[in-house]
Amino acid sequence: MDVVEHMLASLTRCALQSRVAPTNHQVAHHFELACERVGLLITPASAIRIFKRLAHEVREAESILEFIGPRTGELQ
Repeated sequence: MDVVEHMLASLTRCALQSRVAPTNHQVAHHFELACERVGLLITPASAIRIFKRLAHEVREAESILEFIGPRTGELQ
């Protein structure tokens, strides 16, 4: 879940700054960064689980603002 949270935060930040949806290359880059940050060595099975969880979290969010803290503008 830590990787998913890091990815959501960094992808959201990127999308808000650029005002466009991230490319596949950017998603892969953020995935690598999130895995490095939490010290996770990726296997194909763990990558699939992470992306399924990420997709679930994105589908469940009513808006991108759910990932942003109130008034601070910082991502949660």
